[in-house]
Amino acid sequence: MSEYKVFCIVITYRPDAAHLQRVLASIAQHTPHVILVDNTPGPHAAIATPEGVQCITLGENLGIAAAQNIGIRQALAQGANVIWLSDQDTIYPTNFLADMLTSLRACQAQGIRLAALGPSYFDTHKGSVQAFVRHTPFTKFFIPQPGLQKVSHAIASGALIPAKVLHEVGLMQENLFIDWVDLEWCWRAKNQYGYQTICTGDVVIEHTMGDGSIRFLWRKVGIRTPLRRYYMVRNAAHIALYSRSATVPIRVETFAKAFYWTLIFPLIAPSQKGQHLRATLAGLWDGLRNRMGQKTLA
Repeated sequence: MSEYKVFCIVITYRPDAAHLQRVLASIAQHTPHVILVDNTPGPHAAIATPEGVQCITLGENLGIAAAQNIGIRQALAQGANVIWLSDQDTIYPTNFLADMLTSLRACQAQGIRLAALGPSYFDTHKGSVQAFVRHTPFTKFFIPQPGLQKVSHAIASGALIPAKVLHEVGLMQENLFIDWVDLEWCWRAKNQYGYQTICTGDVVIEHTMGDGSIRFLWRKVGIRTPLRRYYMVRNAAHIALYSRSATVPIRVETFAKAFYWTLIFPLIAPSQKGQHLRATLAGLWDGLRNRMGQKTLA
């Protein structure tokens, strides 16, 4: 691992202290270079971090994209040549970084212009390893297999990004605030700069997505707050109508999803159905008008 100086950027927002300690302990066994960026608004108790962890307390919620960018810039300034993104809900196995760097070397040996390398992930709410996604030209889900897999995008948590790619492609799109940030970046890297996102079926992380799950028809669907549903719908509409990152087929598909989600999210919400409906309608309306950035729901 000596040829790689890997910095892990951990983004937090009102973290559970005990769980965050588990997350940081699982990261610290891999790299001494850890930067924690805390988005928790207002005055609050200091986050207890292991020795050596650099903690940036923002004092306000700037969104996951802005927080990632703050951490990335600091890591690059300190000589990082690989950025490892994480959030407060991911636990990493013992051999995570060694195995990921083995896959990274394999990508380089095969001449792949690598945008990001992601692991497989086990969703603790759904109780299963989640599918990878490929665009052919529309979205296709497939079960992770051993080895390297070409995908359309990887989730941010657990992803490794070479520093040189960030210098060319740019950082995360901050006006998305949260949701679709990792997808937009991977699509931009591929469709505008010719880089490929790869996931490996040989590494599995434990990741918690959302606030729980419910069964809807034949599948489990993640539970989110009305505000998160707002961002999901708004950013889908924005990417479909205004972004150059996605291909035309995916923009069409994403636009259809924005309308579908506007109605289906309130229907499947276990509570606050009225608030979910107002949030998704507001998200669709703001996405159509390209009104971006942070949102406060009344």
